[in-house]
Amino acid sequence: MPTSLDPSRLREEAVRLGFERVAFATAETSPHEAHLKRWLAQGRHGDMAWMERTAQVRANPGALLPGARSVVSLLTPYYTTPGDRGQPWVGRVSRYAWGRDYHNVLGRRLRKLARFVRESVPGAVAVPAVDSKPILEKDWAERAGLGWIGKHTNLITEDAGSWFFLSELITNVEFPPAEAPGKERCGSCTACLDACPTGAIVGPWEVDARRCISYLTIELKTAIPRELRPLMGEWIFGCDICQDVCPWNRFAVSVTEPAFQQDQGRFAGDLESLLTLSEDVFLARYEGSPVRRAGRNAFVRNVCVALGNRGDPKSLPALTRALRDESALVRSHAAWAIGEIGGGGARACLRECRAAESDPDVLAEIEAALATD
Repeated sequence: MPTSLDPSRLREEAVRLGFERVAFATAETSPHEAHLKRWLAQGRHGDMAWMERTAQVRANPGALLPGARSVVSLLTPYYTTPGDRGQPWVGRVSRYAWGRDYHNVLGRRLRKLARFVRESVPGAVAVPAVDSKPILEKDWAERAGLGWIGKHTNLITEDAGSWFFLSELITNVEFPPAEAPGKERCGSCTACLDACPTGAIVGPWEVDARRCISYLTIELKTAIPRELRPLMGEWIFGCDICQDVCPWNRFAVSVTEPAFQQDQGRFAGDLESLLTLSEDVFLARYEGSPVRRAGRNAFVRNVCVALGNRGDPKSLPALTRALRDESALVRSHAAWAIGEIGGGGARACLRECRAAESDPDVLAEIEAALATD
């Protein structure tokens, strides 16, 4: 059995590595296990099948590390303000994706922290987790007393809001756990529920991912449901609305961490130019960015929806070219966008492309666009 490690030493090392807050919880089965199973049974995870496959692991850190004694939760702020972009900013991108991929940034720091634990305690084992590992990270942060899970299901801290990345170390070293979990302080506020344009927050602490703009623009790789497209605005990767309206985020302070600052090269320009991204150019442009997770075809699909919602006839030439894209997914959403813009030029374009189209899904979108114009 490993000997203990002074929590203050671990906190000091974590802060040195770039983490802002560190807290501890006992590694045991999560009390949110039943909620997770109910959420999955309702199908609210959508196409994220891996969540169902790993349900048992998510609720039990011992499944990731047999003999686990503690879960160390770490918070890293990423809030930045728009500032002077210098050039037009294409579409709307979730703030967490403005800079470098947090999986890589935090992953490197966590591995160093895990090595510190191993070198400090003979026989110690520490497993790093940065979002992609199956763990209920918000649950563990709440149980460690770092904050509470808000009605939008994001973790909120009383003094700095919710603009944080979460990461964890699961270890067989025993740390003193928090005396009590974070106390819920949302009260009667329903700002996040009221502001969600797609109604994804179906009730307090109840999110249907299938309606969430973040899910639709990142995780969903097939067609976006037609009834949800007009509600998505110009979001092309992720969504921040529920956090933007949260009163607790008035306490957020912009960070100076270079890794999380806006990357002008990735997002400057105009939306129409993104329709021409080839697979190779997409991968090169978004190297080291969370945007890569969407994939080229789904990302360009998102751009089509954003242009359709913008409704500017000046976008028609670019969308017309997108109707000849190699991806049927892109073509079908370009057809929808053209139909949303409408007008004689749009109808002529749709009819011309209909004659050359063979994919049934794209043809259905063309017909629907012509019928509603």
